[in-house]
Amino acid sequence: MRNPLLLAPVFLLLLSAVLPSVAAESPVHGTLDTIGSGEDTVSVLKLWGTPYEMGYAHGKLCADRVQAFSARIVTAMCLGMGLQPSDLDKAWEQMRPFVAPRYLEEMRGLADGAGLDLQLVERAHAVPDVSEFHCTFFAAWGAATRDGHLHQIRALDYATQAGIQNEPALIVYRPDGRNPFVAVGWLGFIGCVTGMNAQHIALSEIGEHFSDEVETLDGEPMPFLMRRVLEDASDLQTALGIFRQAHRTSSYLYCVSDAKIPSARALRTSRDFCHDYAPEEFGALSLQDTVQWSMGCDSPWNLRLFWTLQAHHGQIDEQVGMMEVMRRLGTGNLHAVHFDVTDLELWVANATPGPEVRPAYDQDFVYFSLPKALDVAR
Repeated sequence: MRNPLLLAPVFLLLLSAVLPSVAAESPVHGTLDTIGSGEDTVSVLKLWGTPYEMGYAHGKLCADRVQAFSARIVTAMCLGMGLQPSDLDKAWEQMRPFVAPRYLEEMRGLADGAGLDLQLVERAHAVPDVSEFHCTFFAAWGAATRDGHLHQIRALDYATQAGIQNEPALIVYRPDGRNPFVAVGWLGFIGCVTGMNAQHIALSEIGEHFSDEVETLDGEPMPFLMRRVLEDASDLQTALGIFRQAHRTSSYLYCVSDAKIPSARALRTSRDFCHDYAPEEFGALSLQDTVQWSMGCDSPWNLRLFWTLQAHHGQIDEQVGMMEVMRRLGTGNLHAVHFDVTDLELWVANATPGPEVRPAYDQDFVYFSLPKALDVAR
């Protein structure tokens, strides 16, 4: 009979061969589900933990779709803008020093989880600040709304030919030590262009171009600045302070609201300036308890938006935002979102995948409750 002690070295050798691979497998700090149905289905990705843990879970749970999103947005946007991938690399190198370290860690986790080259992830996240797009937003509250709640929209008008809409998602974050929030975006993208946090702060954005002289890439990318506001601001004044003090890049308009007051401000920003506007500061287009812009500060769309909001002033709610503004005016072709910031609810619609793309504003809006997703009371 063999002496079992003589087998111990062999057992330990076999065990040591297995343990490294087990230890290298990180726990997955996330879940993946869906809401809606058919072509209006939206992924709901819930993430929690450290930046790396959230990024890793994002990549691990959605690896194929993260890979597809990253490859698609880089290839399509380079073709559309006449750029080379190396141009995105140069842009990212300029912006990278201004990106919070926690987001760099999350991107590394995303790449590791999805089995992607980190450089491809970086290129995908450089795209928003090197491209121009025009959108629509408004925030209305108090005397302007049917129920006194703070209602806000974000209509994203952007190139649907790139297929960005193929991976629509509501990404619910519970970062360690920071505000929980939901970002309306896409699987594979950790920045934020549309979102709301659990402190009743909501953000919308519009691309602008005032002049080349007031724009730079030596600054914090817009999607990371917006995300930082949602994570770090619990009131309107703190949110405005973050925008003012940031090292900003290109020209952008923002809408930031706080339903706890309730109130909101529209911001006109570039590298060199950051001005905020209250309801009474829109000149002939001023409306009580309302701020709004569409397609830029000086676009004729602003008059169309004003007329619509004026006609429904005192009765503004989710139906006005979704049907009368976004659908009737035809704004929000990539995604269209209405927030009830008071109740932390939203309705979202996304463009359909190609080849016969239908704009988001013509699709069914899908309801989502942030408190329910976080399992907390309003």
